[in-house]
Amino acid sequence: MKKIFYVLTAVLAALAFVSCEDFLTKTPQTALSPSSFFKTESDLELWTNKFYSDLLEDTGIAETYCDDMMGTSLNTLQKGTRTTSSKSWSTPSVNSSGYISSNGTFTPLMNINYFLEHSSNCADEAVREKYNGVAYFFRAYFYFKMVRQYGDMPWYDYVIGSSDTESLNKPRDPRGYVMMKVLEDCDKAYERLPEAWGSGPLFHVSKNAAMALKARAALFEGTFRKYHAGTEFVPQDAETYDGVTVSSEWFLGEAVKAAEAVMGKKGLYTGNTMGIAGKATNASYREFFVLEDADPTETILGRAYKSDETVTVRHGIQFDMMNGKRCATSRFVNHYLKSNGQPYTKAELETMQYYDQFQGRDPRIAQTLHGPTYVAIGADAHEPLSWERTVSGYRIIKYISDASHEGATTSTSDFALFRYAEVLLNYAEAKAELGQLTDSDVAKTIDLIRARVGMPAMGKVPTEIDPLMQEYYPNAKGTQLAAILEIRRERTVELCFEGFRQWDLLRWKEGKWITPSSTKGFHGIYFPSLGEFDLDKDGKMDVCLYKGAKPTTTAPAANVIEVAGNWSLTGGDSGFLTYYAEENYVWDEGKDYLWPIPADQRQITGGALSQNPGWVDGVE
Repeated sequence: MKKIFYVLTAVLAALAFVSCEDFLTKTPQTALSPSSFFKTESDLELWTNKFYSDLLEDTGIAETYCDDMMGTSLNTLQKGTRTTSSKSWSTPSVNSSGYISSNGTFTPLMNINYFLEHSSNCADEAVREKYNGVAYFFRAYFYFKMVRQYGDMPWYDYVIGSSDTESLNKPRDPRGYVMMKVLEDCDKAYERLPEAWGSGPLFHVSKNAAMALKARAALFEGTFRKYHAGTEFVPQDAETYDGVTVSSEWFLGEAVKAAEAVMGKKGLYTGNTMGIAGKATNASYREFFVLEDADPTETILGRAYKSDETVTVRHGIQFDMMNGKRCATSRFVNHYLKSNGQPYTKAELETMQYYDQFQGRDPRIAQTLHGPTYVAIGADAHEPLSWERTVSGYRIIKYISDASHEGATTSTSDFALFRYAEVLLNYAEAKAELGQLTDSDVAKTIDLIRARVGMPAMGKVPTEIDPLMQEYYPNAKGTQLAAILEIRRERTVELCFEGFRQWDLLRWKEGKWITPSSTKGFHGIYFPSLGEFDLDKDGKMDVCLYKGAKPTTTAPAANVIEVAGNWSLTGGDSGFLTYYAEENYVWDEGKDYLWPIPADQRQITGGALSQNPGWVDGVE
């Protein structure tokens, strides 16, 4: 039975923050003095429970627009509308009960460090160390996310006194140093955390979660440094801090070791308990993402959702996917292999229509996108494709459960934040980027993932470069380039719409693909002409494309599309149905890989916090 954890706000009294004390000043006094708190396991649990809600992402990460997903809007990264004042490292606020709320960007770090300074009040060493492990995990998580977004960051592993102006106004530490400390915190968490908690183990951080986070963070930094070496973002690759020389290779090696610590301890979900698309069909991949109770085989760390007579914790991913018309692009679809494991040529894909895209192909395509034989969960008959739920024709069905989940915040399926398939892919990618991938590595990673859906094994380290993947990732490099490209293909397909794609393109130095202008709009399904089309070949017209006067058609009204405005066809009267072709923001390679440091914080510190390359805020 699913266990919901009540995330309780730590009992904190009001604080007054000024200057750089916005986010790190001492001290979050409790209603009880520190000497009388943090003595029992209940105290430690109460405080650390808040870290989960403050720092763990929710289902919103699955809705991030990128080159694989589009909808009815674009984000600021795609439009080039980020500014130095558009995001602030906001101050903690105090609610009517005197508790510090979580809307201050640095509030979680302050609370983590405060906890680590006072948990020694608990005389039970085993209990104390277990919760210290939770704190170390979340400090690593906090800084990983901040470095990923901003690059260099000031590292604080202590609570700063209000009179400590030197600490409050310190400059940013190099990202290599901060990420080294992130990995150290992951190790500290691993040493202290249990293998599993007594109740709700999938929703508590654990040893496996600590190493999964370390593998993710180390892979990110290792590849970022490899592909950005010598640029404004990574001026030098090898740096020495506290006797440790960090480099792309060092981080990639740490990613390998961290993933190895998890491998063999988890597995991949292979159930079909819901009978999706019939009991004879292997739909375990699709089913994993709509399970009401998280699967313990594959899930390493998740968020729990539930609605009953005792508690209501729900999300709105299905509502958002439907109303935002979130759908896939042809660039994403082109990553899927044939069912025999062979790639398509670019020529084969250039005129392939909707129905044929789903024939003889990696089964994950039909478990991720609305195909010609799509049957909704809880339904018996095929559901025709509707443009009420897509703008490209490739409607996303990953995370889509039955109709009871379609209302705003009515979904109760659990959500995996770390799962075993990612760990396997992280391991394979790190080994390939190091030029060390072996046939044995392929067998215990990529082949396992493919076997889950009935795809042929890769079998051995690829040596033949797929021209289409090389075109999609022109900056990829290494002695095992063919393998790197194939692993990127596998990662794109397996981890799609789980919050990774944007960050993957940024670390691979392929950021330009995030903007529609790079491909002259995001492309959907292919149409050989204007007119009516029976997409699923059931004898009924599903869609009608026209220009000028609206024709008479038997296609549903929502699927009668005028090729004008946001919609166009790449060939004029034929080609790929395209959205955002008129968007003209051009990716800036010297600026766009990092967000700007908020100007207000630069002003507060008198410019001690340096600005990221390319961003101008007027602060000297």
